[in-house]
Order: sequence, then C-alpha cells, then structure tokens
Amino acid sequence: MKVNPAVQAYISKTRESIGADPGSKTDFSEILKNELNRINELQLKADEAARQLITGEAEDIHAVMLAAEEARLALEMAVQVRNKLVESYQEITRMQI
Repeated sequence: MKVNPAVQAYISKTRESIGADPGSKTDFSEILKNELNRINELQLKADEAARQLITGEAEDIHAVMLAAEEARLALEMAVQVRNKLVESYQEITRMQI
C-alpha cells in the first residue's frame, strides 16, 4: 500500500508528540486520546483569543484568526478521521464469513 508523504509526516509528528520512538509500536487509543486533547486545547486557545479580542486585551486580529482557523481545521480533521473509522467498521460488519 502506497502512503502519501503528508500522511507519513503527520504520523511521525504524532509519534514525536507522544514521545514514541519512530520504530516502536504505540497504542492507538493513546494516540487518539492525545490528539483529542490537543484539539481541545486548540479550541480553548481560540476561544480565549476571541475573548481577549472582544474585551480589548488583544489587538492582533491576525493571531486571533490564526488560532480560530487552526482549531477549525483540527476539528475538521478529527471529524474526517471519525467518519473513516465508522465507515471502516461498517464495511467490516458487512463482510460475509
């Protein structure tokens, strides 16, 4: 199976973020949990940036927009991964033994 270089880069970055060696096996649930926590942190960071902009504490709208877009893209990626997982599960349950 041919793997897209962007996917390989994402996998290596994910392994680095959880502190795993490139050649080691990591638990899928641990990776999933860490990525969901990272997405939650991005959402909280974007909310805080928006709050600071509204209250006048932050004047850099560019940073606020970047934080919001990064959080949106991370959430969209998580939803797409979930959709693929559900689709794969449904395909497996349809298999005839």
